[in-house]
Amino acid sequence: MAAAARPYWTGFLKLSLVTISVRLYTATTERERIRFHMIHESTGERVRQQLVVPGTGPVERDEVVKGYEYEKGRYVTVDPDDLKRLRLETTDTIDITEFVDNVDPIYFDAPYYLVPDGSVAEEGYRVIREALRDSGKIAIGQVVVGGQERIVAIRPMDKGLLANSLRYEDEIRKPEDFFNTIAADSVDDDELAMMEQIIKRKTRKFEPGKFVDHYQTAVRELINKKLEGKLPDKAPERKPAQVINLMDALKRSLAAEEKSGASAGRRTGSRAEPEPAPKKAAARAKKTAGASGQRSLLLPVEGGRGRAAEGKTARGAPAEAPKRRKRA
Repeated sequence: MAAAARPYWTGFLKLSLVTISVRLYTATTERERIRFHMIHESTGERVRQQLVVPGTGPVERDEVVKGYEYEKGRYVTVDPDDLKRLRLETTDTIDITEFVDNVDPIYFDAPYYLVPDGSVAEEGYRVIREALRDSGKIAIGQVVVGGQERIVAIRPMDKGLLANSLRYEDEIRKPEDFFNTIAADSVDDDELAMMEQIIKRKTRKFEPGKFVDHYQTAVRELINKKLEGKLPDKAPERKPAQVINLMDALKRSLAAEEKSGASAGRRTGSRAEPEPAPKKAAARAKKTAGASGQRSLLLPVEGGRGRAAEGKTARGAPAEAPKRRKRA
């Protein structure tokens, strides 16, 4: 653990009659992210924000209290002593109330490392960790963190426990408000088969270390150039998305994956085993890849081309009538 790490919360983890001392540490950091300040352009000085009351002027921070707006422009104030009197059981304790098999990812919020507070607490901590690991269950409890009572999900992670705060149900927007206009059926069998082949060929073990925040890197390079007195390069022109027929795009994507798989096989001294695909689709994919030489285009759409474009491919050849099937 880094020497500078300070616990975000300290208290107890309670399971039935077992209570152990624990510490909670934030599992993420944005220390390396570039942040900008507001600068007064003519003087080069940093702009500071000030607390101002309309009609009164600037006020000191110790004159400010918290208030809840119960009517437009009318508030009831709440001072720190009022909040201290709200001593919920979960203020100092993560009380595990139940165990579940899984949690929908939409509910996950901030991650925390949950560690034992001292050698005395470690024995009970390790027993809980191994019991969760063996059972495959997720522990669910509640705790007051950062002034709010949150649901927490606790799972084994390496030699320790990972706690994720969870959002409450009323914090989640209803998906039907966004997805209700999307059709649930009418999927073309050939297009579906080819998309499944592309997914299978591109399936990998997730390795977060190989992904880079390109925007942060570009911003850092821009700042370095300015520090060196160099003008930044001209902004690249944004290329419009290429609009082509979905089936043709799938064929090209699959052909590109087959080509990259064969290249990888030659580099390793073995040939990649081709995935089964409809004979007609596979033949067309190879023909298209050899003729076009274009890179993989995954899931482009026809946009505003209208219904007249549906019967043709991007190259102008008539397309076969799609076979439709309803999906549950």
